[in-house]
Amino acid sequence: MVVVVRDDAVQLLQSLPYLLEQQYPSFEIVVVNDRSRDEHSLQAIQEYKERYPNIKIVDLSTAVPTSRGKKMAISMGVKCATYEHILLTSPSCKPSSKQWLSMMAQNFQLHKIVLGYSTYSKKKGPYSHFLLYDNLVGAVQYFAHALGHSTYRGDLSNVGFVRPLFYQQKGFITYSHLLYGEEDIFIHRASTKNNTAIEFAPEASTVYQHLPQYRFWRLHKVSLFFTRKYNSLKNRLSLSIYELSNLLFYVFLVLALLVSLHTPLFLYIVLGAALVRIASLYVVMGVSAKKLDEKPVIPSLLFYDLLFSLLNPIYWLSAKIHHKKIAQR
Repeated sequence: MVVVVRDDAVQLLQSLPYLLEQQYPSFEIVVVNDRSRDEHSLQAIQEYKERYPNIKIVDLSTAVPTSRGKKMAISMGVKCATYEHILLTSPSCKPSSKQWLSMMAQNFQLHKIVLGYSTYSKKKGPYSHFLLYDNLVGAVQYFAHALGHSTYRGDLSNVGFVRPLFYQQKGFITYSHLLYGEEDIFIHRASTKNNTAIEFAPEASTVYQHLPQYRFWRLHKVSLFFTRKYNSLKNRLSLSIYELSNLLFYVFLVLALLVSLHTPLFLYIVLGAALVRIASLYVVMGVSAKKLDEKPVIPSLLFYDLLFSLLNPIYWLSAKIHHKKIAQR
């Protein structure tokens, strides 16, 4: 597995014990120091390496960056790894069980890409549910597209691939100018109808131990819209239609209710149609939430569905503005 550290070595120190206790015959943890400034935590990781021979440290502290984002660090981690099967995760994530590695790795028997699930630690409060809902919907979308042989992204905190495939795509050279989203573009371009598997068992997930601040989460959300332009037309249309139909449902529902207030029959028809749509939401997302062990979000599915139908156009517009700013640099 490959973990890139950039000023988040403290989080990796919390995750390392869980990574090391994975029940798998033989594995290696490649820690790539991507110009971190936290010398104390890096020294602590070095001490781990002295005790565990399957930890390998790749030091890029003096390297001159040749690309934006973490592309160079990930590429060096892939290059320096001993094994051909590469599993990427994040310093702030810990595996949900000791079987995480084995359950992800078993998919390599028939496939070259494995898409796993990553979630946030469940905490009290609406912000936690806000993140969990958005993460759930995103996972359902990219899992469904992968099952439909139209893979468009993976989660950098829990995705695997075989090294030859990485080099067949020439790594991240084609999009070295991008600030983020390289892993999504790579997964989309490297996937075929038959080489991608999904692993959604709760025991095979990874869990962020700390909830991100809203501004960091918002940047992540904007980046997903930003990199969508590099996807296939089919996937872009599918995602856009989903978001647009969500918004239009609530807009037309309000308008239809206002128009039908004095027409009982029409009111019943509108309410019936709305109930069918809401029921389908709870069936699809409710079943998905149970399978992915995200049950806390089920009671508030309708509220967050409405909320994100309003927020997604704002994030889309932010991505457009952000893209123009990036292009002008």
